[in-house]
Amino acid sequence: MHSFVLRTTSGFFRPMLSLIDIDGSGSRPDPSSEASPIGLEENDGVLEKLFSMISGMEVPCWDSLEQMEGVLHAAEKYDTPGPTSTIHSAITSPRFMADPLRVYAIAARYQWEESLQHAAEACLAIPIHHQKDAPILKRIPSEDLLRLTDLRRDRRDAFIKAIDNEVRFTSGCSAKTCKCGRPTDHHAWHALKLAIYMRMDEKPIGTVVRNLEDGDWEAAAKCWNHTCRHCGVLVYDRIATMKRIRPCVDKLPSQLGPRI
Repeated sequence: MHSFVLRTTSGFFRPMLSLIDIDGSGSRPDPSSEASPIGLEENDGVLEKLFSMISGMEVPCWDSLEQMEGVLHAAEKYDTPGPTSTIHSAITSPRFMADPLRVYAIAARYQWEESLQHAAEACLAIPIHHQKDAPILKRIPSEDLLRLTDLRRDRRDAFIKAIDNEVRFTSGCSAKTCKCGRPTDHHAWHALKLAIYMRMDEKPIGTVVRNLEDGDWEAAAKCWNHTCRHCGVLVYDRIATMKRIRPCVDKLPSQLGPRI
């Protein structure tokens, strides 16, 4: 790596290399003279990609998000804004968003707000409270971790509040009698709401609602098949109920709260 490239692209190396004076005369050294090597802590893979980026050379495909993060840390350490900017623009590509929680941690560290928002939305589709997620969660600044957990909680609670609406879901919320005029109970509806609450708590993306008709949900199947113990008529209209439930998901909050 030529010293000129390091001086012009790195705030870390610029003052170091500008002070090099081989003969003590105050003049710059002969570019053809042999320079002493500079030892660096990073591994060859990280340095190869970093130096390729600051030299304007082709950069091979990233092996992993972990490798990209290693280069990002090196770019920060050596004050090379070019690679940092390049990584910033690529961090939310589909390949890396396969691990949205880690992307969120990276974006939070560097306060890349737009990338943070994209990662937060992707995190809604995954659980984040498993033991395996603890190391990444510990890396996220407390303010941004709180913003993420608040968004997830707000979506869950807003959805449950919406389906508790007595006007929109009369048969399951407040109706005390069947169409036959005799008393009925709504234990199947309440069991389904509890099951939805648990799924939304784990993955508040809302796709859980679209699975209510797949037949894989025991609670949903019991709810749709629940009949009046007096006349045997189905208590709930599955199609009409789903038509009312689906719009509730579209109205859920999707934006992170502002920084305090």
